[in-house]
Amino acid sequence: MTIAIIDCGTNTFNLLIAEVVDQKWSVLFENKLAVKLGAGGFDQKKIVPSRMIRGMDALQCHRSNIRNFQVEKVKVFATSAIREATNGNDFVKLVKEVLDLDIEVIDGDREAELIYKGIKATIDLGEEPSLMIDIGGGSTEIIIGNRHEIFWKKSYLLGVSRLHERVNPSDRVTHEDTTKLKRIFEESFADLKVALEKYPCSQLIGSSGSFDTIFAMYKHSEPSLKEVPFELLNEIPISYFPTMHIWLMGSTYDQRLKHPAIPSIRAEYMPLASYLVKTILEMGSFKKMYHSSYALKEGAILEAAGMG
Repeated sequence: MTIAIIDCGTNTFNLLIAEVVDQKWSVLFENKLAVKLGAGGFDQKKIVPSRMIRGMDALQCHRSNIRNFQVEKVKVFATSAIREATNGNDFVKLVKEVLDLDIEVIDGDREAELIYKGIKATIDLGEEPSLMIDIGGGSTEIIIGNRHEIFWKKSYLLGVSRLHERVNPSDRVTHEDTTKLKRIFEESFADLKVALEKYPCSQLIGSSGSFDTIFAMYKHSEPSLKEVPFELLNEIPISYFPTMHIWLMGSTYDQRLKHPAIPSIRAEYMPLASYLVKTILEMGSFKKMYHSSYALKEGAILEAAGMG
């Protein structure tokens, strides 16, 4: 059976096509298209027309690839930008009318569950609680769980695109910018602090866009790791993070654009993502940090195939 998952995120629309045989699956094709669906509309809780058109273009491209691979099962998920927008349903209806694709708009809890299923397939979570974090464009999902179950989860409206529009940071992050971020995170993460006291975690596991970039930056900083396949190495030494964080906070947008490990779509957001991770690291006694190459769409593949 061939399965296609489209993850309509706030910054990117991602496609994953997989073949499932005998309870095992392999990637046939994947593609990621920059959309920035929420850009310019977070304050008004709307998807602006230019972004709606860009989203339609991306889905049309993904649909063509799905048809080329003669996919048998297609699942399309929409997350923060669409579920929070007052005209999100208009976009869903337009996609159905024009492209005949059915978009399932999922809530934050469902999003966290799929992320957990993806992460659990790449990393042995063990018996002790681990904190899992997926920093998206519109929202950030945080999960505490072990290999058997989720103990606690929450979706925060703290995606990097949403934060960027809210804080409007300078080209190089200023003290005023970090003061705003600190206040936002202190107000938002009061319940997370309580959860970490109840379920102490020794390891933090990150997935998706911003963490893909953090991991890529770590690999770039270690010449001996550059030839190691992305999926075979997943630890990011805790000792590396402060050095990377200081560079990101002190860098200009142009410097980040020129960094070979930072995709252009992530360049303006990485200081915000780094400050978010720093805040969470300081809330617990984490000894290890890992990157998971699987997240929502891989969790959805496993679920659709009856494997997760």
